[in-house]
This record gives sequence, structure tokens and C-alpha cells, in this order.
Amino acid sequence: MIGCHRYLVNPLRKCLFYFHLSPFDLGDIFTKRYFLTAAYDGHVRFLDHSRNVVKSALLHSAPITTVCIVPEVNSPDTHTIATSSHDLTAQLTRISFSADTVHSPKPLCSLLLHTAPVSSVSSSISGSHLLTSSWDGLIGLWDTVVLLQDEISLDLVEANDREKKRRKVSGESDQPKRKAPISILKSHTARVSKAIFGNHPSNAKTAYSCGFDSTVRTWDVENSVCAATIVWGASFTWSFLTLICAFVNRMQQKNPCLTSL
Repeated sequence: MIGCHRYLVNPLRKCLFYFHLSPFDLGDIFTKRYFLTAAYDGHVRFLDHSRNVVKSALLHSAPITTVCIVPEVNSPDTHTIATSSHDLTAQLTRISFSADTVHSPKPLCSLLLHTAPVSSVSSSISGSHLLTSSWDGLIGLWDTVVLLQDEISLDLVEANDREKKRRKVSGESDQPKRKAPISILKSHTARVSKAIFGNHPSNAKTAYSCGFDSTVRTWDVENSVCAATIVWGASFTWSFLTLICAFVNRMQQKNPCLTSL
């Protein structure tokens, strides 16, 4: 089982997080005390600096593909994370710490849009919005407001669950609120591998995505339109997109007038 890691994580990750029995994603949370990982077994796990698992929680009924922190002005011992999964959903979850204890994560909202596995979730630099990408070719734009009531009816969810044969993680009373997207970005003609926001103030309203249609696309998030497309001869991976965006952001630091690929 460990052998499958070599294709998904670098040697450092494989050595540090050998306890995973399935492929996993190393979250971008690194506090003074803990790492966070998310795995194909649907769990998130918290590790101390000695690589001991101090808390494990089942958040999804299928493999988790990515995990990210949602920036917010909050207590240093409280964070909100976003996860994406093959169970066709993404989720917002609150995590909190006290002394040397990690409290059980509290699911806040389930992001419902996609009809195929959700390949990624990412946050804007302000933490006010999220992007999800999926194998259904769609990109969802979401706010991060925690709901007091569901935005999507249970009947619709149950009908979709029966069609897709999704398993439930817990009882209905424990389910997070059902959240709908504020916008849907449509342009890709095949699976979308990843979608991310620009991480510089000058392009905070710009997003980038890559997909199995061999394109990288630039999005005007405010108007929900594709602003530019780069066509390549092979499918792009999320790591390639991250590399491109890092280059764009570096160039924008040198030239603030540069606003697109």
C-alpha cells in the first residue's frame, strides 16, 4: 500500500506520513503545533511535530482530493478548512485547539453542485470565496458564509444520492448545512483538474483553471466569464497550473499592470 504514495507525494512526504494506507494530500495548515493531512480513506488527520497522530476524523464517504485553509480573522486556535472529495461534494469544517488538544472537527457546510468527483477546492486570499473544480467540467464559485438554514432541499439531495449511490458519513442530524454556489464557471470541455484564485491583490478577482481539454483558462470571477485560454498539446495537471500562477504573480509584483496570462 505504501508503494502507491510514490506517484502522488514526494519522498519527504512519504517518509514523514507513512501511517497513511492510501494516497493523501498535505494541507497548507502548519500551526505552531500541528500538520494537517487529508487522505483517500476520507479522513483528515492532525499530526504533532513528532509525527504522532493526535486526532483523526472522517469527513467524507469517499476519497478526499484536496484540503486547504480558509483565511479568516479569528482566534489563533480556531481555523476553517475546506475539503474536496470523490463523494461529489466539498465541505467547510471548523477545527479548534486548546492547550495540547485538538477538538473534534465540526462540519459547517456541504457545497453541492457537482455530478462527478470534485478534483480541488481553493480559497481566495481574503477567505471570502472558494472555487471548486470537478470532473463534470464545471467550476463552482462559493462564498464562505456559514448558513443558518439549507439552500438546497433534502429531496433533491436524496434523489441525487440514490442515482449516484453515495454513502452517508453520519446521521441526518449531524449533517452540515447544504450550500449552493453563487456562480458556475463554464468553458472547459472535459474534466477540470484544478481551479485557483490569483494570490496577489492586483488579481484577487481573477481565477485560473486547467483541465483534460489541454487548456489553461483565465477567469473574470466578478462577471463569471472566461477571459483568456491557452491551448497546449497535453492535459495540464494541477501542479503545472500552480507553477504558472506562481510565475504570473511574480511578474505582477514586478509589473502591477499585468492582469492576465
